Amino acid sequence: MAILKIMLFCLWLVILPFLNGLFLAERQKTYTGSLFQAFFYGVIFNLAVFEILAVPMVFLKGTLRQLCSLWAALILIMTVFSFVKCALPLCRQKTGRHLKQRIKSRFTPMLAVAVVCIFLQAAYVTLNQHIDDDDAYYVATAVTAVETDTLMEYNPYTGNLYNKLPGRYALSAWPLYLAALSVLSGGLHPTLIAHFLLPGLIVLFAYLIYTLIARELFPDDCRRQDFFLLLVILLLSFSGFSIYSSGTFLFIRGWQGKALVAGISIPALFYLCRLAMMADDGLYAWLSLFCAVTATCMFSSMGVVLSVISVAAYTLVYGIEKRKWSHLSCALLSCGSAFLCGVVYLIIS
Repeated sequence: MAILKIMLFCLWLVILPFLNGLFLAERQKTYTGSLFQAFFYGVIFNLAVFEILAVPMVFLKGTLRQLCSLWAALILIMTVFSFVKCALPLCRQKTGRHLKQRIKSRFTPMLAVAVVCIFLQAAYVTLNQHIDDDDAYYVATAVTAVETDTLMEYNPYTGNLYNKLPGRYALSAWPLYLAALSVLSGGLHPTLIAHFLLPGLIVLFAYLIYTLIARELFPDDCRRQDFFLLLVILLLSFSGFSIYSSGTFLFIRGWQGKALVAGISIPALFYLCRLAMMADDGLYAWLSLFCAVTATCMFSSMGVVLSVISVAAYTLVYGIEKRKWSHLSCALLSCGSAFLCGVVYLIIS
């Protein structure tokens, strides 16, 4: 029974994001057939859809089961569409042999060292549980949602009904996502998901983003890509000088929303801003950037501000360097969800 639950968990967190990410990835002008790109786009799309559904349902006092049903239905529809449109043609091309050749030609000793280090880090955070005071909110909110079938109606610190929704948390649905994964995986406890199953996957996903950045910065130089990845591993591994560094957040409390902003969202926004502006990757790149901003808002209220700052900073640097401001309107639209969250926060606070 436990194995079946873990398989369902992997279905929702790994397989379905990869399948529905194929459609978004293939619409990018810079898509190179990378499976990493497909999985990346699928994850941020799934998270963005969840945030868009969850926030209105919190204010409308919907139930967790209703949220899970609606989100699951939309994701499955997108997955079927993407499978028919993209995955089936890919299978017919008999890409297995081609994929093996690509992996063999890409293999280098430096890359092998990087991969071993990454998996050792993922295994370490999986097998060594860290207890943090912030779990009193993040994990407790997820557990409360599962036990009461509600969406942020109970204060996780006291167990009493909220007299007023907490403006700081009501717009960030990450704890509800943990609860939804619990329901959709057949009853895996949210604490087990947060402390055991998620941390290692989050570390792997963070390095996947850094791999995509390396390929974007050095598209024709595998040696520099591998060196970049090793440098990132080194910097993150020795970032314990502060409890607020990206590495500390990623390795010690990666299941918390604020940690995901630092460990995943900021590098993802950098990557997508570069594609949308420097590579001029078209409409779907801006749509992907919108999904990343929305997912950042989902992680933490801090992400609402930091996502806008990140996109604004890249837009400013691009405009000054290229003396081109035509992307300013698209950048503003991609931050639409963050602006909306900011307005709602001011209204309810």
